[in-house]
Amino acid sequence: MPGTKRLHYHADVSTEATPLGFAASYARLVADHVRARDISPAPVLEALGLPESPDRDGEAALRWVPAPRLSLALERASILCRDPHTPLRIAQQVRPANMGPLGYSLISCDAFESGLAMFERLQSMVCTQLRSVHRTRGDRIVSEFETLGEVPRDTALWTFAMASRLAFARWVSGRHLVLDGVWLPCPAPPDPQPLCEWYGCPVHFDAPMAREQAPAAWLTLPNPHADAQLHRLMSAETDRQWAHLAQDRSRLEGVLRQHIAARLQAGSLPRLEEISPEVESELGMSPRQLQRRLAERGQSFKDLVEQVRREQVLHELRHTGLPLAEVAQRAAYAESSSLHRAVRRWTGLTPLAVRQGRHPEADSGTTPRSISP
Repeated sequence: MPGTKRLHYHADVSTEATPLGFAASYARLVADHVRARDISPAPVLEALGLPESPDRDGEAALRWVPAPRLSLALERASILCRDPHTPLRIAQQVRPANMGPLGYSLISCDAFESGLAMFERLQSMVCTQLRSVHRTRGDRIVSEFETLGEVPRDTALWTFAMASRLAFARWVSGRHLVLDGVWLPCPAPPDPQPLCEWYGCPVHFDAPMAREQAPAAWLTLPNPHADAQLHRLMSAETDRQWAHLAQDRSRLEGVLRQHIAARLQAGSLPRLEEISPEVESELGMSPRQLQRRLAERGQSFKDLVEQVRREQVLHELRHTGLPLAEVAQRAAYAESSSLHRAVRRWTGLTPLAVRQGRHPEADSGTTPRSISP
């Protein structure tokens, strides 16, 4: 796109070894919010699938909470607290400790751009189901959020996930940062005014995908918490944790799937020779080693591409209002007819039939609804 520049940060990926979801230390914010109000968090912890106390060895590296579980936990927290705006209130409480060493590495960066680069590279240490991609378009930063696996179009979930990003940025910068606009892939809440007022910008609901737009000038903002010594220490610990994850053999498929998804959504059919250098950079695995690992697992790259394609297409048909032509383009099909044939092969149904068979709670609109503060 003319005037569009990708911020070339090496994006991170999800894994098979660590199931899709949010880091437990992050998801525990929901239980902590309930506990702070002298209410038993047991129903929330049950929804999250977490024990009463964090694991001694640091559960962020061991436990993950899938998006549907987090969605249920937020619903229960709202009921227990008798406050429909509980997800927004919890989002405002996110702090570095909820992200482990990565959180402290982020707050000690010298500038906003450095922190954004680090987060995009290592974001799956916090969440493996949402992947943010940042691009500069003229004098604006546009952040789009790609989903992996089952991510409900649930208002509470998306309020928490998106608002916590801005809340953390405001806390780190010491500024009341205001976006140009935010797009949420979920229905508007019964009373959207508190959320809109907190954002201070137009909020678009029922959007095809999550998106934020902000001034590019934010990239040059200094960090009042910058601390070179702390940053070196925390970055070393973050890299150590990342390297440990990268050595896990079962991580390979997750790495490949993320790169495949990114290329498909850009309208390009992935090729193994294109992805190999990126895998080598992330995991230290040569193209020859990559091919051998796939063979050992009885897999082929072509089959993996087909799996990711299938999951992406069926998810978008069931949970978004994207036009069929756009669904086809985002899956790298040259023509809509190719999409029709693929969907019929996978399900025995037409794309329209798959879309009409969505769960009742799935959004059925195709036009985002905008509300300004």
